[in-house]
Amino acid sequence: MSSISAIIISFNEAARIGDCLKSLQGVADEVIVVDNGSTDGTQAIAETLGAKVFQQAWLGYGPQKNFAISKTTQDWILQVDCDERLDESLRATIIALKNGAMNGAYEIPFLHNYYGKFIRHGLQFPDKKLRLWNKQYFIWDDRQVHESLLIPEGFPITRLKGFMLHYSYTSLEHHISKSNRYSTEGAIQLYRKGKKNYWWKIWISPGFTFFNAYIIRMGLLDGWHGFVIAKMEASTTFMKYAKLWELWKNGGGDQPVNL
Repeated sequence: MSSISAIIISFNEAARIGDCLKSLQGVADEVIVVDNGSTDGTQAIAETLGAKVFQQAWLGYGPQKNFAISKTTQDWILQVDCDERLDESLRATIIALKNGAMNGAYEIPFLHNYYGKFIRHGLQFPDKKLRLWNKQYFIWDDRQVHESLLIPEGFPITRLKGFMLHYSYTSLEHHISKSNRYSTEGAIQLYRKGKKNYWWKIWISPGFTFFNAYIIRMGLLDGWHGFVIAKMEASTTFMKYAKLWELWKNGGGDQPVNL
């Protein structure tokens, strides 16, 4: 039988971390929460539900997750965000997997919830993420945003049954706020890489993003939710390249945003 350490990074997630941790009960043998100075009681809620909580100032998404892994005692890592929940099918799948022989790494299908509705079209579906792996073979890269696991070439990856339920945005205001932050971090990342092709990206990329999300990926089948989400995706793309233009115009100002 295999044992699993779940890792979570948090910052002012008191409203959501409880449901996340409850969905891990019976699945994870230990839960590591790395908190970035929450002031809303996130740490206390996590500890009450059995998690081991560590404080760490923000390092960026990849480094923060690597820090969490460094605190685990088990080889198998299940990475979960505070706004995610394992559905019953996924819970049963992982429990059965633990009782057998775990091998390679595992992708988990995602269902994203926007403003109270699970989305099954557009850029959000189908979606899968590699979230269960052996820490002896994997590490996160050091990117501030849009971090990735570094996967050994030829490593076997299996897709699990069930869904990770991702409560992406509770409201349009929440979506706008997060998009503003993500576009800032995305622009900073491009600036640090020396990318200067912002001028045509500002013109072309937002329109293509909307067309891809709403027409090609059939976001229109999600009704008004699909339309609003496609427009938001286009807006985030525009903001990222507009902010990149501003960074080059002002000659820097590339301090990372604390999410």
